[in-house]
Amino acid sequence: MTSEIASTARPTALRVAGFVCVALGAVLAGMGATRVWVVVGFMADTQGAADDHLHGIDVWEGKVVLFAAAAALLVLLAMRISGSASTRRGLAVLLIVLGAVCIALPVADAVRGRERFGGAEGLERYVASLSVRLSLPEDVIREQLSEQLDKALRVEVAPGLWLTVAGGVLLVVGGALSVAWSGRGSPTVEAHQDASGG
Repeated sequence: MTSEIASTARPTALRVAGFVCVALGAVLAGMGATRVWVVVGFMADTQGAADDHLHGIDVWEGKVVLFAAAAALLVLLAMRISGSASTRRGLAVLLIVLGAVCIALPVADAVRGRERFGGAEGLERYVASLSVRLSLPEDVIREQLSEQLDKALRVEVAPGLWLTVAGGVLLVVGGALSVAWSGRGSPTVEAHQDASGG
């Protein structure tokens, strides 16, 4: 059984659709991971002067998503090189898993955003960020903002997080299409199917 790259068969619509979904999904998920996921600030700061913009890669979830997006591109390449239908099917399932990861982690952060970024851990991250931006020791920041720190932080989900989710959805769709395509067999089989109108 030959690999897809070595095949001269005309690619089917199913194969092309799966490829496009996976490639676009990986790019969107990776881009989303480098964009702002969450904005943290004080409720009283309506102007957002002291807002802290957390990018996906600022937290472990975003780093995992970025790795998953890069891995999806490598899996896509491996599928094109592989000459085994069962291997392709397994790699396609792996694409679905990677896509699910790119959906689940950002959505979990969005659902528990206040707890994840506004609790004790969120406060410490916010103080550390202000300390760097203002070039002041963290203790000084805590002292000056002692009254404000006792109040709930404002946590807003940014578009970058949803961009990552959209990429994950495309990865899942692309993986599912690739599973269907891999079930049709080798490129040679596809060539015979195309020639016969199947």
